[in-house]
Amino acid sequence: MAGARSQLLGAMRYRALASPSFIARHFPHGVSPANLARSAALVYGPDDLLQHRYLALLGVQDGFEHHLCPSSEGFIRMIEAGMGWGLAPELQVRDQLRSGTLLELLPERCIDVPLYWHHWRNGGQLLTQLTEHLAQHSADWLVPLSEE
Repeated sequence: MAGARSQLLGAMRYRALASPSFIARHFPHGVSPANLARSAALVYGPDDLLQHRYLALLGVQDGFEHHLCPSSEGFIRMIEAGMGWGLAPELQVRDQLRSGTLLELLPERCIDVPLYWHHWRNGGQLLTQLTEHLAQHSADWLVPLSEE
């Protein structure tokens, strides 16, 4: 967009998670891409393709059963309640992972979503300060990515 800039801040790391009861019920012999695709997933909304991308990275090309939950907090509560598995931001579920109310399905397979800060090129001093602050502190929370 003319007059605007885009700056890579880093990536939000997402983990595939489920409740212990969901894992016991659906994955008694371990998690595999095939049985992951056969169990109910949670998807944020109709335009959310993160779970689709994740399953494609695991080699699953077909559709999968899923429920929609367009609430960030409700999404996590539905995973905790055992209604399905889902991809959630690592930052949002630290306490649940620590307490064991949520477990990682495939700890070695996460997905990183790049986050960009879009701003006007000539937005004034306040916008410049905000942009500098975001660039400086995003590394405290996001996974570093190289801009290629």
